[in-house]
Amino acid sequence: MRELIENADRATLVEFVLAVIHGYTIMAREPDLSDDQRAVINNRIHYLAGHALTLVRGHEINAWKINGIVEHSEKLFPSLLQKPLTILKKLDPGPGPG
Repeated sequence: MRELIENADRATLVEFVLAVIHGYTIMAREPDLSDDQRAVINNRIHYLAGHALTLVRGHEINAWKINGIVEHSEKLFPSLLQKPLTILKKLDPGPGPG
């Protein structure tokens, strides 16, 4: 995943980060999660949203930001990570979220 993120253009990377955030909102609906687990998800969404803002504002994409995007994206359930990875691979992601 890191190589795909490093090689993605800014627009694709923004779309990827937003798709990961969307995946976390789905993950957070899991009824068996504890409050602590939901807090971790919320924290990941917080950091990813910050990285998305950085990208949209045109700020530098340095190694620290890439590390943060990778770190917080790789913890998404594998089934929910497939669509964001499809975006990075520039394949047809299929129907929209929902």
